[in-house]
Amino acid sequence: MKIELIDTLLLSPPKIGELASSLDALHTRVLKAIERLNKDVATKKAEIANRWKSAGIDPADRARIAQTETLAAVRLIKDNSRAELDRMLKDAGPSHAQLVAQRPYYESPVKVLSRAGLGDARRTGYLQQLANAGPAELGHMAQVAVGTKNEALAAAVLSCLDAMPTKDRPVSPHALASAMQLDDYTKVREYLKIGDARLQGIVLAVRAWNQGRSNPLSTVALAFREREIDAEVLKEVGHGD
Repeated sequence: MKIELIDTLLLSPPKIGELASSLDALHTRVLKAIERLNKDVATKKAEIANRWKSAGIDPADRARIAQTETLAAVRLIKDNSRAELDRMLKDAGPSHAQLVAQRPYYESPVKVLSRAGLGDARRTGYLQQLANAGPAELGHMAQVAVGTKNEALAAAVLSCLDAMPTKDRPVSPHALASAMQLDDYTKVREYLKIGDARLQGIVLAVRAWNQGRSNPLSTVALAFREREIDAEVLKEVGHGD
């Protein structure tokens, strides 16, 4: 099996969490900015309506003039908001790009487990002890690793399994890695979900403001994506503080 190597720096889970947190914070800023802008629009509309309400001219002319003035005022608010919202939208791009670039490193628990204990004397020692182990011993050591949450032992067993013919393996590498319930794998997957949801939320919010309406289908899709995120991890990156 051949793989394509990528020129992307491997980041630690805390660093990836910081990227997710920055997108979460930016998403909050965008929503607050749009909330402020919508209030400005509502205030301006009410101001214009009240000013023309008692004007001593034909009602039809009054309505037409008020509508023309309202449209011009709203257009001015939108024009003035463009630079602010564009800047925040552009700020989201680099953080999200760095975040999704980590996917190849965290796309499976096997990949994450294969890195566990690299350079650790314990992993090296386990590999030496398991050098001549057969399927029965490897299977039992896999269970011991899972039962004791010993990632260095699990990584050593994984190396031995990878070197064996598939038909002789007492447990598959994926089954072992999944059973370890690796915290790094689980958290990073949630960070990636948060980053994707926050970028989508920012894009939809700005688009809705620019169009003067919401997009129900996109909003529903975003809600479903939001529900898939672990609430504790979401709280950790700053949501709802």
